[in-house]
Amino acid sequence: MKLSAETTLKGIAIAMGAIAALMVAVEFQTVLETQHAERPAAVVSDDTLRATLQLCRTLTPEELETDTTCQAAWEENRRRFFGLTPDDLETE
Repeated sequence: MKLSAETTLKGIAIAMGAIAALMVAVEFQTVLETQHAERPAAVVSDDTLRATLQLCRTLTPEELETDTTCQAAWEENRRRFFGLTPDDLETE
């Protein structure tokens, strides 16, 4: 199979178009990631548990072991998530 000059040029043009499209996609992704990183995390102000958990996420594991406020907040979060009552927690 012999390739003509016209076929070769079409192949090169298609490859260059694909490379250009890939470069545009990468650039858009970079811009979107930059914009996403600049936005602060949304914290619902009327939910104190959520605000407390947001602060507790910044603690190291060593700090978390001694922080009773964060431990209680995580326990309450688990209780809410699993739909447990305080009586259910005592039986476990």
